[in-house]
Amino acid sequence: VDYIKKSLITRMSVAEGAIRSGKTIDHCIIASIYLDVCPDKLHLASGSTIANAKTNIGDCNGFGLEHLFRGRCRWGEYKKNEALYIQTQTGEKVVIFAGGAKRDSYKKILGNSYGLWIATEINEHYDGDNPKESFIKVAFDRQIAAIKPMVLWDLNPDNPFAHIYSEYIDKYLKEGLVGGYNYQHFTIYDNMSVSEQRRKEIESRYGDKNSVYYRRNILGQRCIAEGLCYKTFANN
Repeated sequence: VDYIKKSLITRMSVAEGAIRSGKTIDHCIIASIYLDVCPDKLHLASGSTIANAKTNIGDCNGFGLEHLFRGRCRWGEYKKNEALYIQTQTGEKVVIFAGGAKRDSYKKILGNSYGLWIATEINEHYDGDNPKESFIKVAFDRQIAAIKPMVLWDLNPDNPFAHIYSEYIDKYLKEGLVGGYNYQHFTIYDNMSVSEQRRKEIESRYGDKNSVYYRRNILGQRCIAEGLCYKTFANN
């Protein structure tokens, strides 16, 4: 609840942590509140693929944008891009869905100015050395002319030395952002729809609580990739 409230008054929010911990659902709730009153018309929803974006953000197990705006939205196309048209308190909004994993993915989002950018699995988005080809950097650039921009990123834990942390997430946490930066770590225990009994069943499948598999998916911790022999050396 605190994360949602803070996100509504913050320019950029990042939810990182365990699978099935409620990260994307939180962001869909935040996005729906924002879209209903924001002045900008065009918005961006991205995933590693368009299908991933539509599944995680559009549907989201019945809690996605198409459900939160049930009765006042429709799927369609906007300049050959798949889009969700939404009727809001402040006029029609268009959320364009895009995949961001490939080197040329940025081409699908050029030419538009976006108010909201909601991204799921942001660490799976392409971010090369050339800023003109980086989906992440191009998406940021597409928000420059927005009246009231907002960024919502979610991700499952990655390698602690991953580029997404050093270049963006941890860098912003350390240096701050004008307009506000909201970071929240999630564990499976944050999902109130999962009962204690069900959590115990899920945990029992993972076995070793020190394994990378358990630490990532249950505790939402950043870990070195599976199969590494010298973990202490790599961690230090």
